[in-house]
Amino acid sequence: MQEDQNVPHISKTTLETQAPASASTQQWLTLKEASDFLGVHFTTLRTWTDKGEIPVFRTPGGHRRFSLADLRRFLDERAGNVIVVNVNQMVDTALGRVRQELAKRPDTQMSWRSPLDEQLARVRRERGQRLFALALSYVLKPDQRAALEQEGRKLGLEYGCEAAVNQVSLVEIGRAVQFFRNQLVEIVRTDEQLDASDIRIERLLHQFLDEVLYAVLDGYEATVKG
Repeated sequence: MQEDQNVPHISKTTLETQAPASASTQQWLTLKEASDFLGVHFTTLRTWTDKGEIPVFRTPGGHRRFSLADLRRFLDERAGNVIVVNVNQMVDTALGRVRQELAKRPDTQMSWRSPLDEQLARVRRERGQRLFALALSYVLKPDQRAALEQEGRKLGLEYGCEAAVNQVSLVEIGRAVQFFRNQLVEIVRTDEQLDASDIRIERLLHQFLDEVLYAVLDGYEATVKG
C-alpha cells in the first residue's frame, strides 16, 4: 500500500523532531500554508525551524509538514513574550524620530502644522504621544485591541474636529496621517525588541491607523456640516 504523502514520515537520518503516534489524526500544513498561517515569509519559517523554535516533520518525499497545533502553540508563546516589550521606550523613540524629521523639512511641506498657541501646542503633543502609545499597544496586546481601537477612534475624531476648525484641507490631513504612519512603521522595522520579519506587525499597525484615519474624516465632516 502506498504511503500517504500528507502524513509525516521520519527516517533514521532525519534530524527534525519525531512525529507523535497520533500524527495521522493531526492537521498538517505545507511550508507555504504554514507561512501564510503565521503571516511570515517562508524563509523566516525555515529559520525558525532551523533554530528549533517550531517542530517540523518530513514526508517520505522529503517535504516539510507542520502541525497546526504546534503553530498555534508557537503563536501563543510569542504573543505572551511580545507583551513585555517596553511600549514607553518605543514611544519616546518614535517621538524623537518625528522631531528630527520635522526639523529636516521646510514649512511648505508641513502646512498642516499651523501656528499654535502654547496651550494648544501642548495638547497636540500629548495627543500625538497618546496615539503612538495606542498604536504600538494595539500591535503588542491582542487581548486589548477592541478597547484600544475605540480609544484610537476617539483621538481621530478630536484630530478631525480640530483640523476643520483650523481650516486644514483634507489633502493636508492625508499628508499628516501618512507622515506619522511612516514614522511608526519605521520604528517597528528597526526596533530591536520586535521581529522585523513578522509582517503581522505592520499589518496590525496599518489596520489600527486606518481606523484612526476614518475617525479623523468623520470628525472633520461632522464639524464642517455643523
